[in-house]
Amino acid sequence: MPCINMMIMEDLVKEEFTELTNYKASPCISIYLPTHKSGAEVNEKQDLIIFKNILQECARQLAAQGKEKLEVDRLLQPAYELQKHESFWYQLSEGLAVFIADGFFKTYRVPIKVKEELHVNSSFYLSPLIPYITHTAYFYLLVFSKDACNLYKGNGYGMQKVEVEGLPLGMDDVIHFEEKDERKLFRGGGTAPGAEGNFHGHGSGLADEKEYISQYLKEVDQTLWTEVLANEKAPLILSSVEYMVGYYRQNSRYKHIAEENITGNYDHEGLNALYERAKKIADPLLKEEAKKALHNYYNQVATELTSSMPEKIIPASYYAQISDLFVLENYHVWGTFNEADNKLVVHPEKQDGDECLINKAIVNTLSNGGAVYVLPKEKMPKESSVAAFLRFKA
Repeated sequence: MPCINMMIMEDLVKEEFTELTNYKASPCISIYLPTHKSGAEVNEKQDLIIFKNILQECARQLAAQGKEKLEVDRLLQPAYELQKHESFWYQLSEGLAVFIADGFFKTYRVPIKVKEELHVNSSFYLSPLIPYITHTAYFYLLVFSKDACNLYKGNGYGMQKVEVEGLPLGMDDVIHFEEKDERKLFRGGGTAPGAEGNFHGHGSGLADEKEYISQYLKEVDQTLWTEVLANEKAPLILSSVEYMVGYYRQNSRYKHIAEENITGNYDHEGLNALYERAKKIADPLLKEEAKKALHNYYNQVATELTSSMPEKIIPASYYAQISDLFVLENYHVWGTFNEADNKLVVHPEKQDGDECLINKAIVNTLSNGGAVYVLPKEKMPKESSVAAFLRFKA
C-alpha cells in the first residue's frame, strides 16, 4: 500500500496548485462539493452524505472504464477512510475539493462556493479553484483606538491578523518619561523588571491628550511603515472613531489609505464581522486589476493581439502566447489537443478521453506567467465565453 499524503487546510496556495497542475496519472479523480460551516446541514451530515454518493458514482465510472473492484476499492480507500473522520465534517468551509490518484490523496477546504462535480481523467480538474488562486489583490485593515491597535490583511475571500513587531498595543503602551535622556518615548509593553525597554525619540514632553494621541498614532504609523508598508501599494482601510481617523490621516506617510473608513470602536468585533465591513470598502479597489486588463483588451480589440475564439486561444495557451485570459464562470470546452502536431479536436459533449480544454488553457496561462480572470457573463469582453490578450501574434 503506497504512502498516502493527506493535506487538510483552510486554503489552497499556489505551491500546492502547481503540484496539482503538474500531476499526471490514469486515473486522476477530482471531486468538488459545496459545504457548510454550521446549521442543520452540518448537524444532519448532509455534506458527508453527498460525498458518499459522489464516491459511489466515482466507483461506477471506474468500473465502466474496466477497473476491477479490488483496484477501485484500493484507489478510493483514503476517501472511504475520510468518511470516518467525524471532526473533519464539522470543520468545513464554503467548499471542499478532493484529489485522488494511485498513491495520492489530498483534500482542500477552500473559502469559495463550488458546484458539485466529479471528473475522472488523466489530470486533475482545477477550473473551480481558479477564482481563488488568481485573486492576488489584497488590502490592509488597521483597527485602532486608545486601548488597542491591530493590523489585518485580507482579500476577496477572507482576512487574517498580521503580527507586527513593535506595534503599540494601545496608547498606554507609549509612555512618556521626563527623566529619560533626550526626553524620549519609552514603550513599556510588559517589559520584565530590570530589562531594557524600547526607546523611541520623538521630541519633548506632550502638552495635552490631543498631542498624546497624535504622538501615539505617529508611533503606530512609523512602525507599520518600517515593518510592513514601506514597499506596499495595497489599500489601507482605517477603522476607529472619527477624530482618531482624522489624526491618523494627518500623521501617516502611507499614500494608499482608502478614502472610505469604518467609523466607530471595533476593538472587540469578531474577525468575520470586521471582514464583512472591510470587504464592502475593499471590493471596488480589488477589482482594479481586472478593469485594467479589460481596458487593455478593448484598446487592442481591432488588432491580432486579441481573440475570443476558443480554437485560437486554446493552442495559444500551450505556447506561452497568452498575457491575459478572460473566462466565463463554469465554462467548458471538451476535447483534446495534441501539442506535437498542433491538432485540436472539440466535441459538443464530453466523450471518453476528453478533458476540459478551458481548464488546460487556464493552467497553461498561469504556468507561463499570464493572468487569468474568471468573470460573470456581463463582464466578459464582447459577451464571449473566453477571450485573450496575446503577448505576440501567432
